[in-house]
Amino acid sequence: MSQQDQDLPDIDWSELRDSILASYALTEVNNWTIRHPYVAAGTLLCISGNPELLLTPLRLTGKTARYICFLPFRLIFWPFKMLGRIVLYILGFRREGVAKDSYASQYQSRRYGGYVPRDSDFAKFQAYGATDYYEDDEGGSTLAVAVSWLSGIGAMCVLGRVWGWWWN
Repeated sequence: MSQQDQDLPDIDWSELRDSILASYALTEVNNWTIRHPYVAAGTLLCISGNPELLLTPLRLTGKTARYICFLPFRLIFWPFKMLGRIVLYILGFRREGVAKDSYASQYQSRRYGGYVPRDSDFAKFQAYGATDYYEDDEGGSTLAVAVSWLSGIGAMCVLGRVWGWWWN
């Protein structure tokens, strides 16, 4: 064995192939958006307006695939979700219901008395404050918001590049 053979690192060829293919695919997508910016921006705006266009096929693949695909979004939105729960807890929306002598109880007695309308914001805050912290009853809507925002931002990036806002 020569000195040159000993200095070469062990290369994981399958990982290298996957990296090259992913890089190639992203480069091709970028080149396509440069050649057809208005089609790309229109597509992204359609997805932004109706994220179910992209989410429906993912729902058909099963819960595990959705969970894996959107794990980064869940990790990004988790602190904001917890911040909302903390604010509701401070205002008096607890798991047991509205806390006695809290801002929420004072608001409830002044505004609603003994009856809280079913579709009011107060009822939604009560339900959100009383649910389990790890329960994901709004997973679809959270993902839809994330997909909508990201595709809208992508459309602005594509149009900004065409109109000379950035990346000249």
